Amino acid sequence: MKIETLPIGLYGENSYILHDNDHVLFIDPGRFAEELSRHVSSAETVDAILLTHGHEDHTQAVDDLYEMYHCPVYMHEGDYEMVDPKMGKTNFAVPLYCPLTPLPEGEITIGAFPLTIYHTPGHSKGSVLIRYRNRLFTGDTLFAGSIGRTDLFGGDDYEMRESLIRIKELPNDLWVYPGHGDATTIGQEKKMNPYLYYLKVDL
Repeated sequence: MKIETLPIGLYGENSYILHDNDHVLFIDPGRFAEELSRHVSSAETVDAILLTHGHEDHTQAVDDLYEMYHCPVYMHEGDYEMVDPKMGKTNFAVPLYCPLTPLPEGEITIGAFPLTIYHTPGHSKGSVLIRYRNRLFTGDTLFAGSIGRTDLFGGDDYEMRESLIRIKELPNDLWVYPGHGDATTIGQEKKMNPYLYYLKVDL
């Protein structure tokens, strides 16, 4: 397994390319589809494009990559409205014209990749975490030392709190690959991230 992290654009969005056994997943391809495609060899098969949510800094290369690889594009249905071409440009989102496949919560196999999907609304209605083995791609829900904002389209403080409660229950040894910034672990975030460390769970 190899994970390539390519910080892209004004916001330094982490576009990820996950390689394993000559199969590839693009996760949150923010921009520059041609550049991203150079990291995929002719011997590899692109199984899918996965989106942790629908904000534009995570999606702007999607349509172009779809045209290159004609692979499925997965996103939680909670963010479909955000990227619907009929809506035009909404709050920090741009339309997607490629077909979208719903990304359900739970265990799912996409191509060669057995994944676990956690629906974690708060940053947006359709925000998800994507787990492959002991790697967790958290989009803009969880960062090293912080969390995603809740004041954009589809954001909600209460839902973010409920999502953080779920995250706090995850194993400490999970590696976290966030939408922006450096990688970390769940254990490290439980100790150092104030949004998790001070989170009180009602009994």
